[in-house]
Amino acid sequence: MSIVTVAQFKIYAKLGDSDTGGELQYQEFLDAAEAIVAEYLGYAPAAASLTQTYFGDGKPYINLRAPVNGSVTSITIDGVAQTVGDWLVDFERITNKYGNPLGVGSLAVVAYSGGFATIPALITLVIKRIATLMSMETGERIGVSSQSFDGGNTRSFINYTNYAKYLASLASLRVDRIERKAP
Repeated sequence: MSIVTVAQFKIYAKLGDSDTGGELQYQEFLDAAEAIVAEYLGYAPAAASLTQTYFGDGKPYINLRAPVNGSVTSITIDGVAQTVGDWLVDFERITNKYGNPLGVGSLAVVAYSGGFATIPALITLVIKRIATLMSMETGERIGVSSQSFDGGNTRSFINYTNYAKYLASLASLRVDRIERKAP
């Protein structure tokens, strides 16, 4: 299921309900924009049941791959079930509230509900913005737009497919404590 529907995109991009010919392409733009956002965030934003394996490193916390949106359902360390209530949730990090570290090389398996049950409006807005830019680049309008001003003057703008300024608004929702690969 997409985060943003084609109908929502058409309203945002002012395409009108009668414009049905491009709906498959609009869905492609939305899917691509959602993938770009997920790549930037480091996780798929839609809620999902996740299971993650973590190797202990002597620290009393585990960094998960997505923010916890509800609860951690189970934790096992070296095959032994742990009391979930002994762990505190901080976005994508769970910490043992007694400060007990995970032994180096120990194997922890965490099952949890990750992502967002209700997608933040900022994420949907960025997906719509990026999809709209993709839409604007179709046909012979690739990367160029113009604006008319009073007095008959016009100005052309060259758009690039660098979405960094749109993605930057999502920085607070990134999973930053996870070691990232260099681009």
